[in-house]
Amino acid sequence: METTNAVDGDGAHNANTPDDMVRELTRKQQDLTEAMQRLIRFQRQTLVLKNTPTIDTALDTMEPLLIEVMDFAYVSLQYRSESGVFSPLRQICPDNIHLDYPLMEWVMGTQEVSVLPIDIMVDEIRLRSLLFLPFGTHHIMLLWLEQETEAFTQEQEALLSILSREMAAVLDSHHYRLRLEKTRAAMSDIIESVPLGLLAVDHHDTVQMINSTAEIALDVRRQDAVGNNYHDALPKKVAEHIDRLEQSHSAEEVELSFGKPGRESQYLGLTISPMRSEDGSSKSGLVVVCRDLQLSREVQKLRELDSMKNDFLSLVTHELRTPLTSIMAYSETLLLDDSRAVPQEWREYIDIIHSEGKRLCRLIDDVLDLTRMEAGKMSYTYEEQDVNETIGVVVMSMTQLFEENNLELELELDENTGECRMDVARFTQVLTSIISNAVKFTAAGGVVTIASRRTEPFAGTQTPTILVSIKDTGIGLSPENLERVFSKFEMVESVKHHTSGTGLSMAISKQIVEEGHHGKIWLESEQGKGTTVYIRIPAL
Repeated sequence: METTNAVDGDGAHNANTPDDMVRELTRKQQDLTEAMQRLIRFQRQTLVLKNTPTIDTALDTMEPLLIEVMDFAYVSLQYRSESGVFSPLRQICPDNIHLDYPLMEWVMGTQEVSVLPIDIMVDEIRLRSLLFLPFGTHHIMLLWLEQETEAFTQEQEALLSILSREMAAVLDSHHYRLRLEKTRAAMSDIIESVPLGLLAVDHHDTVQMINSTAEIALDVRRQDAVGNNYHDALPKKVAEHIDRLEQSHSAEEVELSFGKPGRESQYLGLTISPMRSEDGSSKSGLVVVCRDLQLSREVQKLRELDSMKNDFLSLVTHELRTPLTSIMAYSETLLLDDSRAVPQEWREYIDIIHSEGKRLCRLIDDVLDLTRMEAGKMSYTYEEQDVNETIGVVVMSMTQLFEENNLELELELDENTGECRMDVARFTQVLTSIISNAVKFTAAGGVVTIASRRTEPFAGTQTPTILVSIKDTGIGLSPENLERVFSKFEMVESVKHHTSGTGLSMAISKQIVEEGHHGKIWLESEQGKGTTVYIRIPAL
């Protein structure tokens, strides 16, 4: 048989005999067999990852497998949150090393092992390659290598692909299990917070869930109820009512009373609702809802009493207004300069009658406003109005009050404050109440400063606002009294400075500003140094 010899460029002979070819094929087959065995062995080793109880345990188990595949200089495992933000979960690398986030996003989209050539020096180590190893939809590992990308073998790629798939399954499983546990915990918190008793029963009549409200209402313990038939776990009367509701397919509430000997009976309302399977084709159980009827009845009774109180106040104040109007009119007539029929010694008494009548009128107006406010019947008439103009009208009407109390009034009104949509009469009522309080609690020689300016929008809106402030140099308030100012019938001033009043003006002012004008009212104060009241409303 004739053989052929080829000569290479160096003059050396390469034998291509059949025996050589057989030996070459045998060697390649052995290499392939060994590679397959390594792949199989490696895949078996990665199966251990599935039994890891936590993410940290999975990472600890993965590290020696990764080191077995290749030698790396630095490593970083990044976690991508639901919002797409990457954060390091575990890493051994310098803080200043570059992380290419767009490339990481791309690799996570392809879910394939990728290698990128680089040439950087880090801590006197020359790095030649950057390897991206995606672990599912939320994790990616970056490996900085000293070897060239050309030295990256197909066997290494296959091993890393196996590791990537196994770790992806493990990490995603842990990730979704944690989300499920958080969801279950949140749902459990919601169920426990519901002010109604809830009881879930499966199609075998076994109690699956009961919240703490139902435990108290039905007088059962969770550990005695869950896992047991509800006929055995619940009071007999309750179980009979559940059976009756189920048989009648009624969604209406039934009332029942029950109690142990020597204890006061409880009044409950029971309703049931069927639980359906996921496809809605069959009933998988019942949800029983119970509520304390005694508490509901007490609340209803209180509401009725509150309504009666409001009606009574409204009736009484209206009935008082008619004779009081006559008293005010006649006293004003008697105080006229040209009324000579009244002896001089009587005029002092008539003046007192007129002054006390005015105070009683203010009290009646405040009580009427309060009853309207609580009944939700406070009415408003809006118009576009310059805030500074309204402040000017109020200040002009109160000039005499400042003179009588020997107080200085300062105005710091920004001419660019602008207009807003307001009920002029109601807003005037607010300003008058606040300025009157400032005068009332400021000693002679003090200063009241009224300021206005255009300011930033409320949070979550783009509408600019107008800020009005009334600052005094009066007695001020202690920190514990700041919130009491806006409570109904609260009088927080000291005894030394006590003056008559209903304690309603600031509560009514808060209602007018915050509900009537969609604004905000608050105050800042320091005892002995004065108080500043702020009003902030939307501008046009």
